[in-house]
Amino acid sequence: MGDAYDFMIVGAGPAGCLLACRLATAFKSDRILLIEAGGDNKATEYQGFGDRNFTLATAPGFNWGYKTVPQEHLGQREVDYSRGKGLGGSTAINFCVWTRGPSSDYNRWAEIVGDDTWCWPNVEERYKKIEKIPQPSEDSQRYVDFGDKVACAHGEVEVSLPKKWDAEFGSFLDNTQHDGYPRALDINSGNPIGLGVVQSSAANGSRVTAATAHLSGAPKNLTVLTGQVVVKVIGDGSKIQGVVMESGTMFLSAGALDTPKILLLSGIGSKSKLEELEIPCIRDLPGIGKNLYDRLFMELVTVHKPGTPHRTSYLPSSLGTLDEARKQWAQDETGPFSEFFLPQMIGYLKSKALVESEEFKALTPEVQAALQAKTSPHFELISHSLSASVASPEQYLYAIAGFMSLQSSGTVTLRSKDSSDPPLVDPKFLDEAFDRRIAIEAVRETFKFLNSPSLTKDHVRFAAEPESLSDEDIWAFVSKAANSMWHTCGTVAMGKPHSPDPCVNTDFRVIGLKGLRVVDMSVAPFLSRPRERATLLNPAKISSDVTYIRRDVAGNAADPNASATAPPSYVSTVFAAMPPRSILGKPLGNAAFWQEALDFDAQRNSGKANQNVYQQLAFLQLNENAAVSFTSFAEPDALQMSSLISRALQYAQIYPAQLTQPQAAYPAETL
Repeated sequence: MGDAYDFMIVGAGPAGCLLACRLATAFKSDRILLIEAGGDNKATEYQGFGDRNFTLATAPGFNWGYKTVPQEHLGQREVDYSRGKGLGGSTAINFCVWTRGPSSDYNRWAEIVGDDTWCWPNVEERYKKIEKIPQPSEDSQRYVDFGDKVACAHGEVEVSLPKKWDAEFGSFLDNTQHDGYPRALDINSGNPIGLGVVQSSAANGSRVTAATAHLSGAPKNLTVLTGQVVVKVIGDGSKIQGVVMESGTMFLSAGALDTPKILLLSGIGSKSKLEELEIPCIRDLPGIGKNLYDRLFMELVTVHKPGTPHRTSYLPSSLGTLDEARKQWAQDETGPFSEFFLPQMIGYLKSKALVESEEFKALTPEVQAALQAKTSPHFELISHSLSASVASPEQYLYAIAGFMSLQSSGTVTLRSKDSSDPPLVDPKFLDEAFDRRIAIEAVRETFKFLNSPSLTKDHVRFAAEPESLSDEDIWAFVSKAANSMWHTCGTVAMGKPHSPDPCVNTDFRVIGLKGLRVVDMSVAPFLSRPRERATLLNPAKISSDVTYIRRDVAGNAADPNASATAPPSYVSTVFAAMPPRSILGKPLGNAAFWQEALDFDAQRNSGKANQNVYQQLAFLQLNENAAVSFTSFAEPDALQMSSLISRALQYAQIYPAQLTQPQAAYPAETL
């Protein structure tokens, strides 16, 4: 692997696959390298959507198989921390639930990091470019309404509804609405509150992984290497072991557990902690590996009378017929695996008891406000899935109580400086009193849901439940059986320059290091409530479309001020594609800002600034929508301008105080 690459991505999960594809498409003359530790994950027998509940346990080589350290509040259990390995990452083994989450989470993210790129309106526009949405079936249109999303969404990720709409699903939603539970016609509208139909990352009976969505038919300038374990970043972060990076940029997209592990092994982290392991520190960033967030779930199951028309009647009744069903699906994509337990119901609900609790009142005002936002759910409920608590062919109704908005945070650290050792993962589950309260209330509310009038008429017994609804019995139930939802994040957190322990800025650049960025859920500043698959694609989309000013102009609208014969400039088209933003409250067209940026660039290049670019830049005027009104750049100058603007934006994010200082005050370090 002695070849030179312009961009390299480590980790072929959701963010890594999308980022590699977008960079290769945007920068056709550049060489892109995507490195993955696992295999290609193409075996047909592990692609079936109907078999998704078993893949993480049955597909060889698809799972890193991590465990947490013993958890104090979970009976000292080592909790399973399954993580996808191979092309597609965890999308090759997950349960394919596709949720965007509440708009309030994205607005909170934007506020925390000080960048409107993360506000919901901007995020929603990016989702439209990522998703491919089907028209709901005629039978389901009373229960699902996508509005204009079907017409607008034509991305690579196919998001499906039930292939077979069973009358039971409609009666379930009708009856629960009659019992007082609100209905959500589109759980991905930005307001998920209510009960609705799960949208899944699947199509034609197969799971849609990050690899099948983004790497199929990838450009020729993208090289994908599998079975290559990245150990660490060497030197100043611009080179990686075994791969030569000349003037390019490297992205770490190895996930919230392995990205901090790679950084720590590279000497990027807390200097004192690294010295304890005799690892030379090249950048003291105490926040690396801190702020590990995750959420937990419990299952509750009710067994129903024989003959009850629940979807578990579709389940094969023995292991032998289960294998036969798998073979039939692999042969022609028909049979039980194309229909049984495919659709699920999902709910995002609030808890009045939680908001009235002493634990809630003890939270900071900022967190209280976030949890009381109109679109903010307190717990998640998923029904109609598979349970190990009941032996088929018994009919049952299964419900997951998902604990959302947990406040406890843990750590990812190194066991040793031996790169073959798995990371030491301690999420500190339920360490905070509020988290224990939300667990208790979520289980209590889910139990009440399963005992609602419309769902109790066919009850025989509970197969999984607490002894009673007292706090003590629910807590005993939780501590004995709660498990991770594998929604890890936060270990290389994004933040403002002067916030506590920021690791990356809003352009995903590791603070203080040149040519090294992190694009995965480790950058999340708090535990957001979408499924990670959907959330992950936003950092990848932003980093490919905004941080690197796109050089391709295909599909972008021409500058309205251009003449009929003049082609749109590269600069005008890339800025027209960017969401509105400003730097330090100044619109991007502030002439003084651009002159300072140009002066900095001239100093960086020993005064050898391109005079044509200088003259054009002096007159650049950007309106509030960040659209450029210049169209006269020749291509070479446009590319230089693109590079300059990119560096200027980055510089403003990292060294905001320097923008008002004389030129001599600029630091020697460049971006």
